[in-house]
Amino acid sequence: MSAAVENRLEIVRALSASPIARWLGYSAAIEEGGLVHRLGFAERHIGNPAIRALHGGVIASFLEFASEVEFSASLGRPEKARTVSMSIDYMASSKAQDMTARVVIARAARRIAFLEATGWQGDETRPVAAARVCLRIGEPARE
Repeated sequence: MSAAVENRLEIVRALSASPIARWLGYSAAIEEGGLVHRLGFAERHIGNPAIRALHGGVIASFLEFASEVEFSASLGRPEKARTVSMSIDYMASSKAQDMTARVVIARAARRIAFLEATGWQGDETRPVAAARVCLRIGEPARE
């Protein structure tokens, strides 16, 4: 395993120790050269018990967190980032099972980054949700 890949995985491990990551059952692995993020299903993630679907807030939190991890891993260091805005499209009903996501960094500048995250269950060609996330990088400016 190359040093760059090992460094990315080390950052993922460090960020996976956060309370939100533990609550989400978050994990990530490198597949096909990029990070693949995973939401580990738990009963507490169910939003509608009648149809056994994941809660929309759980899906949104997962895609937001995956975006933050992806951005830090791309920099090669844990980076403080705050969400400025997030838009999410729910494209299909979810199931009571793990969700997988990929994140693409659309653009990153000095203080802001734009990312796109897509989550699916089972078939990557049939997304459950897609999010556009805008992150503010580093500490907020003090005036």
